[in-house]
Amino acid sequence: MRLIVLMLSCYRFIAIPSVFITLVSTVILFRLGDPLFLVVAIWTKMITTGLLMVFLYFFRSTQFFFYNNLGLSNQSIYATLVIIDFMVAAVSFSLALL
Repeated sequence: MRLIVLMLSCYRFIAIPSVFITLVSTVILFRLGDPLFLVVAIWTKMITTGLLMVFLYFFRSTQFFFYNNLGLSNQSIYATLVIIDFMVAAVSFSLALL
């Protein structure tokens, strides 16, 4: 349980831009109603998530010392951020296509 709380607290570093991009893609997907736009939305999500990870690596990696001292490696932090981000996107995209 402690690990889940730590990982969710790490997500706050990218939460605002990531959720904004997901919401914009979801609204466009909902308005178009075209399932082929899902390919564009997923690629947009992959590219922007990669850019957010690069931003974290260069500008915010010093803030990970707290999590490193609790036993989390930087790779596990980045992997968890990507997994949480894509889970949020998958749920919102699937709700838009209903």
